[in-house]
Amino acid sequence: KKEHECTSIDIRNECKNMHLLDNCTVVTGYVMITLITIEQRCNFSEYSYPLLTEITEFMIFTDVRGLVNITEMFPHLTVIRGRRLFLNYALGVTNMHELEQLVFPKLVAIQRGQVYIGSCPKLCSIGRVNWDLLTLTRGENNIIMVNKNCSTPVCSGCSSSHCWSNHYCQRSINENVANPKANINACHEECLGGCKNNSSSPADCSVCRGLSDDGVCVKSCPKDKYVMENYQRCYTKAECVLKHGYVISGSQCVAFCPSGYKTNNRSECVLCSPDEACISFCTPEWPGKAFTVYNLADAENLRGCQIFNGSLVITIRNKVNETQLYQSFTSMREVRGHVKVYRSSQLRSLQFLRNLERVHGDPLENRHYSFILYDNKELSELWTPSRQLEFMEGGMFMHRNNKLCNRRMREFQNAVTHDRALDSLQTNDQEVQCSPLKLQLYVQKRTHRSVKLSWLKSQTSQKIELIHRPLLPGKLYHEESELDAPICTRINWKRRLLFPDDLIENGTHYLFDLDDLQPDTRYVVLLRTFGNDEAHEAYEARSELTYVQTELDIPKPPLLELVKKTDSSLTVQMASHDHVSFLLTVFELSDDQDYIEQRNYCHQPSYVWQDMDGPRWMAYEDYDDCCAQKAEQFEDSRFIADMREQYRCTLDDREQCRRLAHTEVSLPQLRLPGNTTEYELKALHRYRLYALQLQACNPLGCSSHTTLYGRTNYTMGADLLTQLYACHIPEMDKYIMRFEEPKKPNGLVTNYVIHFRNNFSQTHVGCVTRMDHQSAGYMYVKQINITFTECAVRVHSLAGDVMTPYMPISLCSDEDRLQAFHSREAKDLSPEITDLPATASHGRG
Repeated sequence: KKEHECTSIDIRNECKNMHLLDNCTVVTGYVMITLITIEQRCNFSEYSYPLLTEITEFMIFTDVRGLVNITEMFPHLTVIRGRRLFLNYALGVTNMHELEQLVFPKLVAIQRGQVYIGSCPKLCSIGRVNWDLLTLTRGENNIIMVNKNCSTPVCSGCSSSHCWSNHYCQRSINENVANPKANINACHEECLGGCKNNSSSPADCSVCRGLSDDGVCVKSCPKDKYVMENYQRCYTKAECVLKHGYVISGSQCVAFCPSGYKTNNRSECVLCSPDEACISFCTPEWPGKAFTVYNLADAENLRGCQIFNGSLVITIRNKVNETQLYQSFTSMREVRGHVKVYRSSQLRSLQFLRNLERVHGDPLENRHYSFILYDNKELSELWTPSRQLEFMEGGMFMHRNNKLCNRRMREFQNAVTHDRALDSLQTNDQEVQCSPLKLQLYVQKRTHRSVKLSWLKSQTSQKIELIHRPLLPGKLYHEESELDAPICTRINWKRRLLFPDDLIENGTHYLFDLDDLQPDTRYVVLLRTFGNDEAHEAYEARSELTYVQTELDIPKPPLLELVKKTDSSLTVQMASHDHVSFLLTVFELSDDQDYIEQRNYCHQPSYVWQDMDGPRWMAYEDYDDCCAQKAEQFEDSRFIADMREQYRCTLDDREQCRRLAHTEVSLPQLRLPGNTTEYELKALHRYRLYALQLQACNPLGCSSHTTLYGRTNYTMGADLLTQLYACHIPEMDKYIMRFEEPKKPNGLVTNYVIHFRNNFSQTHVGCVTRMDHQSAGYMYVKQINITFTECAVRVHSLAGDVMTPYMPISLCSDEDRLQAFHSREAKDLSPEITDLPATASHGRG
């Protein structure tokens, strides 16, 4: 077949540019279709390229609006070679907002590079594509599916479970072998993806597996032609030089001559004479700035460079084929600045730098280092220089490389000529051991605060590091280095650096007490031993992760919180983690009636004045006062917590443990099961103050108590008078009222406020204390020279106050008149408070 080669095709902005791909059978370069806006109104169904079977570099679709289906656009595209990549990718599809179908019916291989698909919200049907089967080199395909409503293709009629859609199966690179169903006996071994007309001729291959010589697949080029690796083509010298602008180097058509060679007047590479400096210099685009390699495409820009006139920074975050990195760096001999490899999370080896001979260190990193190796999580191998490697200025900085072991670093340090005094290598808590021996760690004894450990003296080197941390129940750690953990996890490990001279030994074993542990806590312990120099490398040893549980202590004081209360019950929540039961002690704190009645509540009322409810008395607190109050509360709570910890009952401090005397307990002690989280105390008195003391107990004893004070609620109407009688003696201007105390009030009754009124809006208010009213035989006599028709009594108790309904005042009977004649007026017992505003201390009035 006759090939029609097209160079790189960049289609953008206008629909008519899509015709650039017409008649192309192979693109020796890349295809990029991008930035076609919706305003262009392209009819993409008109564009199809059935002749195109091969792209030698990469293919990118991005920001093409209105493109819904790619199926018919490239029906016979068989291979994307990826000889040059876009970042790390040979196929990229991104920001395609209308794309629904991504199908390449004949595509069998992406020979180099990976696939990226993202930001395609309507894209479906690619869930059954095996991208790893399609991409033949090691790396990481990034397929980011946004559309969650896609149905998975069935792949019916396919020889495997992989397909582009329900109508197109995914093909493999082996489809050039015999396939009776497709009526194919066999294709030529150099064919890729099948052949035409069931032919075994290398001229009838759909695409060549390797080299193509004018459309004929060959293993190597004929003698009169030269191979161009980038395009996988055989060209004559004229085609190489005149058509492509390349030069001849041996049997190859190359962009530039290799190290030690120069171009003669016939465009051929010839060996330089001894007095010629045939050196390829490379300078960063921005002189003075470092050149950063993020991906394979960046590394390709350094191919053929021998002396790099700047600093080189390598930070590769995705998986790449490190052999391809070597092809890019194989010519590099010198770096005039510094070399920095950092946060390359997927690199395992730096062998691609093995031809490097000199790093000048102009400038140095942080004025000290010409080689920096930092935070490379998978890196386990440096490189063995092919020639003597020299750092002209500065030293090495190697830290946070979780899998780079001690010996490998020291071997590299010794192999490089440089100023070792300037080196900064991984410190003890970062060091990784090289295939360490297994150290047997034994647990000899456990207490509630410590664990005694032992290990063989013969397995101990110059230094011992003991690493431990607490664990949640059931949690396990993997055997790999704890340095692999994220920083937030790693900082929870506690480390102790020990030396043999500081340890106790019994002749065969070293002993160490790991103390300051928490009781009843599960710990994981790791012991490792190592030396400072090569003489002690053989003694590197590390124990397995050892799990140990400390013994119980007397429990800590439990948490206790009041969550609900009624007029006859208190409900509390409790919690503790190292107990088997709770001990709840209840004290009823009765109100001291003698002390309370020393106060005359008629002279010193306990209610809130009315005016304080008005807007003039709204509480005001500025921001600074609020912050100061919160800071003070925080200090108070911290002080209380410190005191509780200092004086808590423990096995180490038993004198703090105190049992309650039986005389102190007013109600029976309650033993509650350990799984109790909430408990309701019932049959309590209304509006009564109780002290609850909770202890957590286990077989070793009970904790210090946690005390909570709570008062039951009042009962609506409990302070109301059950009977009230009032009468009037007009000729004596006297009023007589009889009422007894409430039977079961809300706490103690303190005083009664008497209210009189008539139809002329005249009122009178009097007051009598509970004790005075009791002394008067529960009769209230008052002389008032105004005629009132109704009266009421407001009863004040410790819970507040409540007022009886107004009732009519009747005329007194003869018996009432006789009692009034012999009774003292109420004003002899307590002063009149007619001018006192009558108010309620809470809403129950």
